[in-house]
Amino acid sequence: MDPGREHIFRVFWPERLCQPIKESGYLVGWNLGSGVVVVATKVGFANTTQVTGYLNEFQQQQQQNSARRDLVPAAIVGYLSREGEGLCEIDPRDQSELWIDAFTARTLVAFRDVLAFGLAVPGRVIVTVYDESIGKPWHYYLAAPINLDLTATSHTEHCSSSNRPSKQLPLQHILDHVNAAKDLYGHIHVDPPQSNPAAQQPQPALVGLRIGNTVAACAARFLHLSDMRVAGMRVTKISAVGQQLDLIVRRGMHAIEQWRSRCYTKRGEHGPHNAQYANFWNSAWVVALDVVLGCVVGVLLAMHSQAVSEWMLGALNQYTVTSLEQTIVWLRGWPAGLKLNNGLDGFLAELFLWLIHFWTLVFQPFTRYMRAVVVVAGYSGFVGGFSMQLAVLSDALALTTLHTYWFYMVATRIFHWQLMSMYSLFNLFRGRKHNVLRNRIDSCDYDLDQLLIGTILFTLLTYLFPTVLVYYLTFVGRRLAVIMAQGLLEILLGLLNHCPAFYLASWLRDPLMFPGGVCYDINSHYERRFIEAAWHMPGSPVRLSRDPIPLSARNRMNVTVLHMKSMSVPLTALFFQYYQIWVQFSASYLSQGILRSLVTGEVIRPVQRLQHTMIPGLSDDGTIG
Repeated sequence: MDPGREHIFRVFWPERLCQPIKESGYLVGWNLGSGVVVVATKVGFANTTQVTGYLNEFQQQQQQNSARRDLVPAAIVGYLSREGEGLCEIDPRDQSELWIDAFTARTLVAFRDVLAFGLAVPGRVIVTVYDESIGKPWHYYLAAPINLDLTATSHTEHCSSSNRPSKQLPLQHILDHVNAAKDLYGHIHVDPPQSNPAAQQPQPALVGLRIGNTVAACAARFLHLSDMRVAGMRVTKISAVGQQLDLIVRRGMHAIEQWRSRCYTKRGEHGPHNAQYANFWNSAWVVALDVVLGCVVGVLLAMHSQAVSEWMLGALNQYTVTSLEQTIVWLRGWPAGLKLNNGLDGFLAELFLWLIHFWTLVFQPFTRYMRAVVVVAGYSGFVGGFSMQLAVLSDALALTTLHTYWFYMVATRIFHWQLMSMYSLFNLFRGRKHNVLRNRIDSCDYDLDQLLIGTILFTLLTYLFPTVLVYYLTFVGRRLAVIMAQGLLEILLGLLNHCPAFYLASWLRDPLMFPGGVCYDINSHYERRFIEAAWHMPGSPVRLSRDPIPLSARNRMNVTVLHMKSMSVPLTALFFQYYQIWVQFSASYLSQGILRSLVTGEVIRPVQRLQHTMIPGLSDDGTIG
């Protein structure tokens, strides 16, 4: 540092040192370079050799933590004395790259000098007071809001560091040392006994972990849900029960891995541990809530299985057979005054009535097992919870309305074929044709016979089009009703599987458990705690002054005080899983592809299941990333 040039020093000062002290002592912390110093605590009961030994022990412990290996080694960064007292040992001050010489006067704190290798350096001191949160190790500072989604890769820190000039330190790098200040305080003043985290788990717990992991691995190998395919599609894509079983098995295996990592306890690690801790217990709360609801609904279904089965059979017969027959019979006449083609209308009506009769004969033998299905669905809630019962209901709805899907496929194929034929004949009528090679409409000279035949066919198809359109709209409406009913069940499954119950409880109890960044208060009461000390020679009495003295006279240190506070994430950030589900719902059920399929007569394929996995390394399609 150039002694003749004014410098700006950023000193991060703990709130504990803003109170009156009983004895002088060394300030320990981190010198991060570029004039940034993080003060962790004061050591007043040891000399420099003993303090250095404490810091070396602390540094060895931090090297064992992979999340804190990038921290700068802790060192002695200054001396805090009472009014009228000075530093007894001069060696650490003269050998330090940056040294803070401060003292207290009653309830006030003042900075005498900032020294570089024993030489006073003029400049301005920006004091940032922070709360070291002693006793609340799960509180820490983050430059950006915490990422609660463990499956997402956050590049916030890299982006923030790349947008800053190279001479300035990234804010998160400074906050990492601020977060480690409470650990350094505990190591020096409390010194808790260190033990192996794995040894803290009792032996029965380790045996239970091995058994649970073995059972979950066997279940995953037995199911093979991620690789089993039906008609070229994954089971988890077409079956809600298969997806739910796959989610239960993978969630159990992930919970065992989290238990091994001791994510069930609160630790003083800054970083993603709070998100892992909340994710573990939120999964536990969701499973407990799911099972409780499943047991209640299961008992009710078992007690009233006969009445429920009879109601379901009546509803299925009414809405999938009787009402459909009545609609087709109504279409055989002139529905709503529309004069349909009698021949085509009669043919389509007889075709669909025969298919309905065929479906009734096929489905009739299975109606006697409806009560057993209701009982099995009820008992499935004791194992898979209420979500499994919803999955069974979704699959049952898809199977019992399978004939309406057949009708929709037939009507869609006829409508699409006629629509494309009319489009081609209309181009022929205009003297144009579709160029397959260039994928465009070009002019073409047709013969008189071609134009005559094309015009006749176009006229016939035009007059037959209203009849086909009526039947198409009838069955596409049924298909959309089934899709929306399955979508409603998928939404209920998503709301239940990803309910942020523990997130909400933790946020209401302690919002700072999920940090959302930092803010600075320039008008805090700590501003009155720091004063500007006049220049004094060694041995001369200390004179406190608030009068503005020119900085060129080098007789005072300008001090600016900021109070750094941690902000919590907004309440809406806790529903990030619901946001992901809404994105999938909008892309699947409210997309332009469905509207285009309705207009052009293309088949609406079964939409994907709405689930946002919370398992790191597992994509939404059920594959390991």
